[in-house]
Amino acid sequence: MDQTDSRNALEKELYRSFTLLSAFVIVFSLAITLYFDITRQRRDMDAIISGTASYIASMPEVISMLENGYPSNIAKEDIDSLSANIPDISVVVIYDNNGLRFYHTDRLKTGETFVDGDETMILQGSEPYITTGYGTKGAQRRAFHAVKRKDGKIIGFVMASVFTAHISARHRNILLVHIAIFFLMMLVSIPLTHAFIRFLRKSLMGFNPHELLNMYIRQDEVMNAIEEGLIATDTEGKILFSNIVARNLFHDGPEEGPPLMGKYFRELYPATNFDSVVSKGKSVHRQSCMIGGRSILMNEIPIQGKGKKPIQGMLVIMVDRTDMLAMSDELSGTRSMLDTLRAFNHEFLNKLHVILGYLQIGEIEQAIQFIINSNLVSSQSIRETADCIRVSRICALIIGKMMHAAELGIRLSLTPDSSCIESELILPQDAFITIIGNLLENAIEELNSCQNCDNELKEITLGIYCRPDCNIITCEDTGGGISQELLEHIFEKGISSKGETRGTGLYLLHQIAEEYNGDIAIDTEKGEGSCFTLTFTRKENL
Repeated sequence: MDQTDSRNALEKELYRSFTLLSAFVIVFSLAITLYFDITRQRRDMDAIISGTASYIASMPEVISMLENGYPSNIAKEDIDSLSANIPDISVVVIYDNNGLRFYHTDRLKTGETFVDGDETMILQGSEPYITTGYGTKGAQRRAFHAVKRKDGKIIGFVMASVFTAHISARHRNILLVHIAIFFLMMLVSIPLTHAFIRFLRKSLMGFNPHELLNMYIRQDEVMNAIEEGLIATDTEGKILFSNIVARNLFHDGPEEGPPLMGKYFRELYPATNFDSVVSKGKSVHRQSCMIGGRSILMNEIPIQGKGKKPIQGMLVIMVDRTDMLAMSDELSGTRSMLDTLRAFNHEFLNKLHVILGYLQIGEIEQAIQFIINSNLVSSQSIRETADCIRVSRICALIIGKMMHAAELGIRLSLTPDSSCIESELILPQDAFITIIGNLLENAIEELNSCQNCDNELKEITLGIYCRPDCNIITCEDTGGGISQELLEHIFEKGISSKGETRGTGLYLLHQIAEEYNGDIAIDTEKGEGSCFTLTFTRKENL
């Protein structure tokens, strides 16, 4: 009931406002037209009396009458006829330069002297002019014109006038017409106002502006409370709406980001699929990207119009998964650490059994050398490996290879900036294990069997760098290097420097690289060692 009363009160207020506005506009426009109509009529009336006075002053009968010094019946008849045919003329008088009247529209006044004084300038040779004077019948608008002989000498003047009461009557008629127009236009504006209010109500879907404002405020609060970033664009890509989360994602700094309205989404995120989303109407979900150093899942959805209307724009939903990945990474790291410690504990027990066996058979020197080699793998390196490699199977493989290399007197270490979590793997785990296992095994065999190594220290350095869009694996050893002849055929099956029955590992690496659009680079120097680098980039399917 309150909403109905509020809507009715608003409609009444709108009705009154539009009615007053219409009345003001009509009155203002009519006042302007009234002013111009009155001014135009006065100008026309002045032209009539001035033209009449000029015409009468040029009549030969009038000139002859003034030259002869007595009234002329012919001149009177002609002027009477002229006055009768021009109804706007109220009075026509003719005087000589001595002030003696020779003609007046009122015959009873003929012969009286003109004593008003307005004629002085015209008798002194002034150009024709118009004045406002007063007579026995009220105020008049008077036009004066000199009567001249052929030699140019002034012998009298003509005055044609119209009563201002006659002009005022015409002004009243114009005013009445404008008042009638005002009421007519007001009668027309009333149904137009009703029609406009109905149209406005229909456009607002039955809501009044206050309700829409409250809805917008509540909706804005809800949108800003959502944890996901929201951006809405038009068909040109211009941003129409963005919540606080979206603004902060595209802003570096602790304070709240500036408004994004009016900007183009392509400027903020050049890798957008806006063109295909708007043209084809196909959504793009869970596209991984980095914005301001944060890992984002981007969803781009077309905004469909109602009915048969085409697509109206695009809605962008951005899910910040940085904190979630960090928590997942911590959990994964903890699990990986536990698995690694279990494997390390099992491996440590096996080493104790080996040392015990050497001691029981009296091979003390072998036991000492075994203990020295075992120190090549410290508990700290195990912890660091487990902290960097958060995929349990890959971490266990690397630690196992570390143990195996240490038994042979080879130090195998992981670069400190390595990083590997399961969500960022581009290749399947099995493919990763195959690549890492073959690289490390080849390096271990190379250092173990190397006869021409210049480096006394046998060392292998493994690097694994995983990002959502790129995975890189490097393996560097201090072996004897690869000859140029072997390098040209190194990825062919059965080609190896270790014998005819070998040469499968690098062949498998090459197969995996081709299958997943990877790239293999080899940097080698004779007597210094070799470095294999495998690079895989993610190819998005649009």
